[in-house]
Amino acid sequence: MPDAGGAGGRAARDPAFLASLAPQGWEELLLPVDGLRPDQAVVGRLDGFLGPDGVIRFIEFNPDPGGPINSHHLGQAFDVAPVMEAFGRRYEVTRPATAPNLLRSLGALQAKGGRSGLPTLAEFGPASPDDTDEEVAYQQYLEAHGVRQRIVTSEDDWTYEGGVLRVGDFPVDVVTYISSVGFGGFVVGCGPDHPVTRALTDGAARFLNGLFRSVILRTKALFAVMSRMADEGTLDAERGALLKRHLPWTRLVREEHTSRDGASVDLVPWIAEHREHLVLKPVNEFGGSGVTLGWQTDADTWKATLQRALGEAWVVQERVPMQPQAFPVFDGSGVHQQSLNSDMNPFLWENGRQEGFLVRQSASSMLNLAQGGSLTTLAVVRAR
Repeated sequence: MPDAGGAGGRAARDPAFLASLAPQGWEELLLPVDGLRPDQAVVGRLDGFLGPDGVIRFIEFNPDPGGPINSHHLGQAFDVAPVMEAFGRRYEVTRPATAPNLLRSLGALQAKGGRSGLPTLAEFGPASPDDTDEEVAYQQYLEAHGVRQRIVTSEDDWTYEGGVLRVGDFPVDVVTYISSVGFGGFVVGCGPDHPVTRALTDGAARFLNGLFRSVILRTKALFAVMSRMADEGTLDAERGALLKRHLPWTRLVREEHTSRDGASVDLVPWIAEHREHLVLKPVNEFGGSGVTLGWQTDADTWKATLQRALGEAWVVQERVPMQPQAFPVFDGSGVHQQSLNSDMNPFLWENGRQEGFLVRQSASSMLNLAQGGSLTTLAVVRAR
C-alpha cells in the first residue's frame, strides 16, 4: 500500500490535497509546528478484515493506535496457560511482536533527534474513563523498560530554555497525549508562543507520530481520497492495483457523480438505493461512534443518516465481507463454542515496517472495544 506517512507529507505541502481530506479548519494551525519535518512516523495501525478470498481489506488507518501493550500482555498470558504449554509441545507457536517494537521505534525516534537511548516522555492527560486501564498498562510497560515519563494536566507547568523543554524539572524529549481529553487540552492551551509549541517547532522535542500528521491522517476521508485516486487512474499501475485489492470503495458523501465499477453514478441517490451493501461514517469520530451499517439499518433511518451526512463530513464505504467462525468462549461456568466475527489489524512501525497485529472479536459487526468488542491475541502455528 502507499505510505500513509507520505500522505501526511503531501497534505503539508499541497493545500488542495489537504482540503480533499475534509479538515475541520484548525489543522492548518499545526502545520508550521512539524508538518514539513520528515520521519515523524513511529507507530500506526491499519484496521481491516480478512475476507473469504484470503485478502485483507482495510477500512481505516489509525496514526495513534491503542493495543500494542495489551496485545503483548494477553499473548504472554496465553503462553503460560497449561493448555497452550501442551499445545506448544505438539506445534511450533510464535507471536509477532507488538510492545517490544514500540521500544525499538522510540529509540529510533530518539536517534533521529541526534540522541542515544530511549526518550523521556511527557503525556498530556487525563485519561478518559474508557482509556484508563490501557493507559496504566502502557505507562507501566514503558517505565519498566527504561522510558521515564510524566503525566501533565496543565499547560502552565512548562519551560523551554537553552534548547531544552521541561515540565517542572523533568527534561522532555517526546510529547504525546493520553486521550482525546488530553489532546484537546493541549491544542486549546498551547498556542504558537507556548514552550511546547516552540520546542516542537525548533525540533528540540518531538510530538509522538508528528503533531500535524497525527491530526490529519486520523480522518476517515483519507481512504476516500485514496480510493478515488485508484479508480481515476492518478496513481501508477502497481499502486492503483494494490489499493483496489486492499481498500473497499470509499467516497466522501456529497452531491456529485463518481466512478463505481467502471461506471459513473449519481452518488447520493445511489447511496440511498444500496444501503444493504454500504456503511456511513463521520470522518472525525473514532471508537465506532456514528458508524451506521446499512444492512442493519431500516430505510427511514438510513435516509435520515444520509441527510445528516450531506450536512457534515462523512464517508460512505463498501461493506467488507466478514467470516464468522466458532471460537471457544468461557462464560464463567464453562467453555462453549460461539460464532464470532474477528478483524486483523497490522501495526506499522518506523515509517512502515510491519510486525504484530491487534485482533478483536465480537458477536456483532461492530468490533470496536468501545462498542462491546473484545481483544484476543494472534499466534502463528506451524507443524513441528
